[in-house]
Amino acid sequence: MTFVSHPTRFGSVLSLGLAVVAVALVASGGDGGPGVSLGLAVGLVCLGTLAMASAAGVGGDDGYRSLEAVLLVVGVGLSLAGVGFGTLEAETLPLRIVLAAGLLGVSLLGAGLAPAPAVRPRHLVGVGTGVLVVAVVLAGLMTEVGSLSLLSAMAAVVVAWDAGENAVSLGEHVGRRARTWPVELGHTGASASYGTVVVAATFGVTELNVTDVPLTALLLLLGGAVALLVALSN
Repeated sequence: MTFVSHPTRFGSVLSLGLAVVAVALVASGGDGGPGVSLGLAVGLVCLGTLAMASAAGVGGDDGYRSLEAVLLVVGVGLSLAGVGFGTLEAETLPLRIVLAAGLLGVSLLGAGLAPAPAVRPRHLVGVGTGVLVVAVVLAGLMTEVGSLSLLSAMAAVVVAWDAGENAVSLGEHVGRRARTWPVELGHTGASASYGTVVVAATFGVTELNVTDVPLTALLLLLGGAVALLVALSN
């Protein structure tokens, strides 16, 4: 039997919140933005995550195997419904593609942080944030989202990944019931500060037109720079 740790609750909420912010940023600048529909879609995804978390909570008891299966199916179903609803409500095809990738990334991240039964949290956290990076890059290529929104979204994704990884690590070492929120808040705040500085510098470069590097390349460079700063600070 493979032991699956439970990421800390506070760090998981921080990570998911930042991921949702990233999706909202790339959705807000496109034509035909979904507005309230995006909120409903995110709500369904979050409810799905809660259901999967509940399934993980009862999974260790042999007497609750049926309940675990039901909660897992409900969680996956709600998450997929959120992805589908948010995607279909967008009015343009490019925005639908971006939202599909973004909401799928949030769903995978949530499944890792729940964690869904029989999965390794760290793997899904990495996959989910990777899909979110793709969503931000697609937004830069296919929609008219402003450069500041795109840069901020990329930074939010990297900080969400860092918060999720930190939640997983703390869950492995001290357990999810430990009082970890002051450490996690300080850690994520520092990462967000690094991201803010890098976003400001990159935005200044784009506004001054001092380079011919495409915005999508700058997005990837920004993501790498924030990730490097976060890694060096750990």
